[in-house]
Formats: sequence, structure tokens, C-alpha cells
Amino acid sequence: MLSAKGNIYTGVCIDACCSLGICAERNAIFQMITNGEQEIQKILTLMPDGSCAMPCGACRELMVQLMPHTYQNIEIMADIKNQKTVSLEELTPHWWITSH
Repeated sequence: MLSAKGNIYTGVCIDACCSLGICAERNAIFQMITNGEQEIQKILTLMPDGSCAMPCGACRELMVQLMPHTYQNIEIMADIKNQKTVSLEELTPHWWITSH
């Protein structure tokens, strides 16, 4: 994950059969927050085979809640081979708080 200040934060996915695991994206976000930052610029999530993965709903929701007025600008790598990106706004077009 690339922060708005240009710092890179990494995370790992911890899967647990009891559902107490955590995604790599949230792991990286927590590291960013621990280091005093709150704004995300870009996200790249890699699978073991080197392909990209999209953030899950919980990760998307956390990013939106951390940056409620600017989350639309977070760039997510969708296809590393073809260098295709999508914005968090494309993945989360109608966030529940903006519909009121």
C-alpha cells in the first residue's frame, strides 16, 4: 500500500478457520495508522501466483470510513500484467453513508 505521503506499507493475509484472521490490506492499513498516517493513495494486493486480488468488502469499508471524503481517489491494481487499475469509487459506488 502506498500512502499519500509516499510511504509503502505491507501486510500479510492471516487466514483462520474460526474467522479471526485478517486481510493483508487491513494489516497494511493498521501499520500506516500506527505510523501516524491516514490517507491511502494506492493498493496492490498480490496472490501467491503473482496475480492481483481485489480488496474484500471489509477492507473496502475500512478504507471508505478512513477517508470518507476522498476514498474515491484510492487507486487499486486490478490486473498487474496489463497494468489496469480501478478506483475504490468504482468498487464502492454507493457507500451507505452518502445515500442519506
